[in-house]
Amino acid sequence: MLTVNRATLVGHAGRDPEIRDLKNGGRAATFSLATAEKWTDREGKPAEATEWHRVVVYGPAVEIVGTMLRKGDAVMVEGRIATRKYSDRDGVERSVTEIVVAGPQGMVNMLGARRREGGGDPDPAPQAVAGAAT
Repeated sequence: MLTVNRATLVGHAGRDPEIRDLKNGGRAATFSLATAEKWTDREGKPAEATEWHRVVVYGPAVEIVGTMLRKGDAVMVEGRIATRKYSDRDGVERSVTEIVVAGPQGMVNMLGARRREGGGDPDPAPQAVAGAAT
């Protein structure tokens, strides 16, 4: 039986990526991604709902995401959906669902240009960053 676990999201980074070192010597970048749905309600008024997604990037793309992606940037993310359990500081077991960008199918694509610190011209055309195996 064929199964597919693939998510493609287009939205805006909710915060700058957080880079952390892993026990296996690798690195991971984590950021939130906001996607929004807009519609007109029954009374003709505009309505909107925002969903927040946790994105985790592994492999060589971590450094590029950490350098180039900033809060508010438009970004497309392709990865797999993963849910994991962990114990918080108080020992309470919790679960979190993430979009994992890793391996050849994972990708982060920075969309559009934005101004860098110090004025200057906006970045060139969109940047694609492929994930790498963990």
